[in-house]
Amino acid sequence: MLIAASLSASTTSGRADDAPATATAPAAAPSPGHSLHGESFSEGPRRRLPLTPGCGVVRLPITTTSPEAQAYFEQGVGQLHGFWYWEAERSFRTVLQIDPACVMAHWGMAMANIQNEARARQIIARATGPAFDAATPREKGWIEAARKLFAEKKDDAERKAHAAEFLAAVEKIALDHPDDLEARAFLVAFSWWNKSRVGLAVTSPLAIDALALQVLAKTPLHPIHHYLIHLWDGSRPAEALRSAAQCGQSAPGIAHMWHMPGHTYSELKRWQDAAWQQEAAARVDHAQMLRAHLYPDQIHNFAHNSEWLIRTLNHVGRAREGLAIAANLVALPRIPRSKEVKPDPAQIFDENGSAWQYGRDRLFETILMWELWDVAACLADTPYLEPGREFDDQWRREQLLALAGYGRGDRDAGGAALGRLAAIEARLRTERTDAAATAETAARGKNQSAAEISKAMADAMQPISEKIESLRRPLAELRLRDHLAHGRTEEAKALLPEVGELDKRRLAPLHLALGDPAKACELAKGLADSEPQQLAPRALQAWMEWSAGRRDEALATFQEVRKLAGHADPDLPALRRLAGVAEAAGVSGDWRVPAPAATDTGVRLDLATLGPAQWQAWQAGEWSAVSSAGEPVSAATLRGRPHVLILTLGKACTHCNEQVKAFVAKAAEFEMAGLPVVIVSTDSPTDIRESGQTLPFPVHSATDGAAFRALDAWDDFEGKPLHATCFVAADGRMRWQHVGYEPFMLPDFLLEETRRLLTIPESPECLLRR
Repeated sequence: MLIAASLSASTTSGRADDAPATATAPAAAPSPGHSLHGESFSEGPRRRLPLTPGCGVVRLPITTTSPEAQAYFEQGVGQLHGFWYWEAERSFRTVLQIDPACVMAHWGMAMANIQNEARARQIIARATGPAFDAATPREKGWIEAARKLFAEKKDDAERKAHAAEFLAAVEKIALDHPDDLEARAFLVAFSWWNKSRVGLAVTSPLAIDALALQVLAKTPLHPIHHYLIHLWDGSRPAEALRSAAQCGQSAPGIAHMWHMPGHTYSELKRWQDAAWQQEAAARVDHAQMLRAHLYPDQIHNFAHNSEWLIRTLNHVGRAREGLAIAANLVALPRIPRSKEVKPDPAQIFDENGSAWQYGRDRLFETILMWELWDVAACLADTPYLEPGREFDDQWRREQLLALAGYGRGDRDAGGAALGRLAAIEARLRTERTDAAATAETAARGKNQSAAEISKAMADAMQPISEKIESLRRPLAELRLRDHLAHGRTEEAKALLPEVGELDKRRLAPLHLALGDPAKACELAKGLADSEPQQLAPRALQAWMEWSAGRRDEALATFQEVRKLAGHADPDLPALRRLAGVAEAAGVSGDWRVPAPAATDTGVRLDLATLGPAQWQAWQAGEWSAVSSAGEPVSAATLRGRPHVLILTLGKACTHCNEQVKAFVAKAAEFEMAGLPVVIVSTDSPTDIRESGQTLPFPVHSATDGAAFRALDAWDDFEGKPLHATCFVAADGRMRWQHVGYEPFMLPDFLLEETRRLLTIPESPECLLRR
């Protein structure tokens, strides 16, 4: 059945704040904060936004009397083409709100859940009833195609069969309706995508390319350029250069459309062009975060695009820019799950793939690659390099600080970090012994055989043994460096076999220091040849050759370095130490040779017009409420102090009551942190007074929902408040926020995160120094 009129709202405003919910709710009312229409609707976007400029030129007429619904629908299709699925679903929800009888809105919402087929199946199942019966044959074709795509599959064979049926259904639309360019666009999309999705072979990329050209002949800036880049990615990237030059321009409001040409340029080793595209994507994402009040990890592909940009910048020696981006990623708010779902605290916030983890990884990588030891020392005692939760992140931190200490000639700092790393290994050995003893006791308690006891002990020790083994070579390298720092060359040489397969960037100079310049040159050249057109390895090669007395080879390599360093930071240690080579080559001053700008990249916009260079927290909305005593209160009463706001859905919400209890249990910790906690409730002042509760936090009433709207805790599509927990900085910026159909239940995490956000410098001084 179709969603009914509760999704209807004024069609003259960009938001639906004042639209009442007019539909009859199901017999079993949902829990507060949950959607009237089931959990598949609870999980999606709940706020309506104005039309977003620059989502692509597409045309797909639908049955509706509302031009606004048609505009939002076509915006959603453009967003589908740009893999901007969250915003596409928001667009299609808005269509359904404007025109509840628009059956194609369900098709759009389902397609926006291509990566969540179970949810897509629930949504497309609603495209039935009178509205479906009244749909045009073409619309019915689209809906039936989606039913095939999202039908339940029991195995890979059925997945392939349904994918093929979907393609056949879309091809029928294209043949029956030659003017429907979107049918051809989706044919192109799924023809290549089905290779990775379900393993269907792409028999002729050229044929798919030709089909795309039919679309581009009529709409030259159609977002189908995105699919053509994917089509040729990994095989013949030069074939996609025409689309790389037009992809971002075809949908400038979608970050992923700027990101995609970076694939093509990266494969062609055109790092400067790739970096431009990736920066454009990041800026568009930053603009969307400010517009929609979203946090970085809530934006698809943002973290990946940003970390790839850092890698690209490192290829050409733009290390300072890379460090600034990495630091910004680390400083971004971390948004965890609503409640703890596993006993392991590390599972509360999934660091893997987050902006924070990517930022840490690229910060470490950039410091190591360019030997920026002063930067590591500067950040050592800041939240940028504080120990992480994950084992790998913890030991890599100590490795970095040890390398930085020895690299700066500060053997005490290096030795201290080495000692901390050795302590991690010692702790693991103790844990392994304890795990074996615990397993043995448990096995004997079950009267198991000797073989079973041995296996139980081995199984218990294995994961810890793997961690110990991962530390063996890093510890050997650092102990070798410690010997060198103290002049114990022979002891250092004895450790070299134990170091084994080390990063050649570090291994080559070690061989040089240990008296084997030939091996140093061999390793450096092998690395540079395996990473073509990258500055750091070629500069290392020139240094090793020069240090080994291979003058002619060093001078020849230096000429390559000059070209690769055209846009590099001139103060990098890897470049400064080539001063003697430059002098021998007869070059004085700035010896970098910038390459001419490419002429086949299309019309490039001023990057500043796309969005800010870094993420910025927005100003929290101005809210007002009434105290339990009937006195007016507002955001102004808390201005100048960092504070936590908890928006609850009244005493009838059992989950809200549990949340309040969880935060009350941590009241002393919030007070010690200097963080006032204020609760804003949908209950009336009378209900609050008569609750009989005495809380350590003030509780205010906001029955009209205005405070919830001001703080983005409002479902615009159903006209109802949502749960929200907010951290507002002293300057009024919304530094952290969790909004959803479930309340945030992790006060310990919020305490840790607010401490981090309050103490982390947004622009570390050592990253600004030259």
